[in-house]
Amino acid sequence: MRRDHDDEPVFRRSEWGTTRYVYNPRNPIGLALIIGSLLFAAGALYHLRASSSWSEGELRDAVHSAAGALESEDQKFASWTGGYGSMIRDAIEDSGEGPSTGGAVSVSEVDDTYDQDADATVDRFEVSTEDVDTVYCLGVSPPEPEPTLDSVELTLTVTVDEGRCP
Repeated sequence: MRRDHDDEPVFRRSEWGTTRYVYNPRNPIGLALIIGSLLFAAGALYHLRASSSWSEGELRDAVHSAAGALESEDQKFASWTGGYGSMIRDAIEDSGEGPSTGGAVSVSEVDDTYDQDADATVDRFEVSTEDVDTVYCLGVSPPEPEPTLDSVELTLTVTVDEGRCP
């Protein structure tokens, strides 16, 4: 005797020893619910990945926006707050560009102590993320002041170049 698929229930008891109900793949609606659930899960995972990683354009826009924000007004500098690297990182986060969650930015100072050709009036920083290959070189002048207990107001000049610092 042949059973018609329309006679199958949409849900059936699990055969795994529990009393839970599961979708029935023998029913067309149950099969559609299984496929729909898988597509929904794949879409949700894709959205989470896209909203937590940087794109090339987002990083570029964030770095240029941060440079403009640091130059636009005098900055209150205090050595105990983390220095220029921390100021750059905060300005990038405050730019509103980039992923809505996650997506850490790395800001590392370039040590040019032993480079005789390096400009002593500029501190250089490389900005990068794990999500994109592009690195930006930010030149900040005047150089970071010596650590003191007082905070000072500084007018910064920031240059942005694509690529690693020379």
